[in-house]
Amino acid sequence: MSTAPWLSLLFPMYRVEPWLQACIESLKPQLDDGVELVFVDDASPDGSAALVQRLLPQTRLIRQPHNRGVSAARNRLLGEARGDYLWFIDPDDLVEPGAIPTLKALIEQHRPDLVSCDFRIFDDGPSTESIKPRHRHIASFDGPAGVLMTDVNQRLRGFFVHGQFHPWSKVVRRACWPADLRFPEGRVFEDMAVYPRLLLHTPRHLHVDEVWIAYRQRSGSLLGSLDMRRLDDWTWALAGLAAELPTLDDDTRFEIAHFCARTLLRARRRRQQLGGEALAGLGMDAERFDSSSPLTRRQLLAAYFRRGRWLRGLQWWRSA
Repeated sequence: MSTAPWLSLLFPMYRVEPWLQACIESLKPQLDDGVELVFVDDASPDGSAALVQRLLPQTRLIRQPHNRGVSAARNRLLGEARGDYLWFIDPDDLVEPGAIPTLKALIEQHRPDLVSCDFRIFDDGPSTESIKPRHRHIASFDGPAGVLMTDVNQRLRGFFVHGQFHPWSKVVRRACWPADLRFPEGRVFEDMAVYPRLLLHTPRHLHVDEVWIAYRQRSGSLLGSLDMRRLDDWTWALAGLAAELPTLDDDTRFEIAHFCARTLLRARRRRQQLGGEALAGLGMDAERFDSSSPLTRRQLLAAYFRRGRWLRGLQWWRSA
């Protein structure tokens, strides 16, 4: 029997032909025999699948008969992956030079359940360095780098501080991924629904404060085009999280509650901008905050003032 791959690189693919070759070229010099590449063609109408077959003839290409969205594609990839570690890559992004060999060395040394990395943003178009200096290194985790962490408080707090829950900045040991935790089909903000919960199952965490992923910022960001359906998905993503959390310290509970409050307030402002039928969701959003936050609204208000966050506390008091 052949040895299982040490790493599965997983690519949900739909309408990415203009950027796919750059992504593949960023990967090819870093690959070894223990890395498997799995692409799911989500019934893409362009030539993405043919391009993969030409540039990576040995890769695994799975075709969906009908377009079902990125969540269904990622769930299919989870079921097909054979590697010890899983890394979702968006095929319009780039993997920075040396990222995969560095990852392998860290895994051999520490055997973590989760490896997180930082990223950069570059503008849509040619694969050149971003002209935005503040986008050249974006932290995904607030905490120590290069050391194995086993404290659930440190792990949750570090991720909720920045709120970067996208799949491509996290490499997860496959054995840690619960069989019943899957991306919700038909919804956006699907990563926000999955990764905070996945963090509860990855007790050995290693963060690397290096840029491993170059995220291509294409026109039409999700937060900039929030309609009623997307607003509903946004506030739904963390609904029920409070009941799933273990006993946590005060700082971690505060950071999770603060993240939930920011989501609620931004969703409320957007509903007020849209007006009309969108306003009917205000009550539902508030109920979802109550089920996602480990602090009640009153407890969070007290925590803001106790921590000297006076302006944030006043904003929360006026809005919540």
